[in-house]
Amino acid sequence: MPIVTITLRAGRPASEIRAIMDAVHNATVNAFDVPETSRNQRLVEIAPEYLFYPQGRSEDFLTVEIASFPGRPPEQKAALFQQITTNLQQAADIAPGDVMILIHEPPKQNWGINGRPASQHKPHA
Repeated sequence: MPIVTITLRAGRPASEIRAIMDAVHNATVNAFDVPETSRNQRLVEIAPEYLFYPQGRSEDFLTVEIASFPGRPPEQKAALFQQITTNLQQAADIAPGDVMILIHEPPKQNWGINGRPASQHKPHA
């Protein structure tokens, strides 16, 4: 169950926000084999005067940060990057150049689940 944080400029309509969140979630379900019901996601809106983005990007620029258990192969990560970018373009007309994605992979002993390190949990069969 990855933790997903989407950060973008404030001011988009609620329907577009939902489309963005759904686009990212659907990509994690398809590319990372995350169960549909394991949605652990938040969206952070930043006032335009407090959000700076790289030169050459538009006001649509957003970041997607995903914290997940380590171990997925580079091909699976590449598929996730492509699916997120494609889904955002289709769902909210966000250009690929306006999407930046970062995967954080802290070791399982750095995850606390149900009061214990994830490294002490047995994998689901």
